[in-house]
Amino acid sequence: MTKEQRQIREHEEMKNMILQAAALLITEEGIEKLSIRKIADRIEYSPGIIYHYFHGKDEIVEKYLQQKYTDMVAGLQSVQRNVEHEVAPEILLKQSLEQWIRAMLSTEVEYRNVMLNDTPAVLSHTAVLFKGAAQERKAISMLCECLARFESNELRDDLSIELTAQVIWSAAFGLIIRVIVEKDLPEEQVEALISCYLDSMVAIARSESGRERL
Repeated sequence: MTKEQRQIREHEEMKNMILQAAALLITEEGIEKLSIRKIADRIEYSPGIIYHYFHGKDEIVEKYLQQKYTDMVAGLQSVQRNVEHEVAPEILLKQSLEQWIRAMLSTEVEYRNVMLNDTPAVLSHTAVLFKGAAQERKAISMLCECLARFESNELRDDLSIELTAQVIWSAAFGLIIRVIVEKDLPEEQVEALISCYLDSMVAIARSESGRERL
């Protein structure tokens, strides 16, 4: 390994250490209480060192949020890979959505931090409601692929399927956030809500006029 290669590796290792420390602090105390000094104390370096790797707290937070969203989407891809692709589209849709919801509920702090953040840098990764999202957002693209397998959708245009995917995604987002916020809900109520959501989304996917019915 050359001296330059070693310096690059050490630089990346330091950046990762800073981001890991920031992630732990955000989980423990929230984004609002994060500070450069707290990160420096956690990694046992002076605050000035951190500015050699990041412009400031805002850049660190944006990197953290972008990485968490990337991890979430990777999780969704993993879910779909684990579902047998030859099963009926109803089963594929229900299993994918259910596993996604349960996975996000298990990481509620990260989910709230990422999905409720409206800074432009984060929205450049998380925004899913714009026209053409299926071409730019892997999560919407995968959902569109699943919806296109329904016989009722075979003659529908791509834009119509994309709109349905965006509505289904948004409904999942709303359910996840409300269950997280209303944290004292009995388990049987949470299960009933998830089950009702899944049945409703399958009903929408089966119908050519699902978007208008919603």
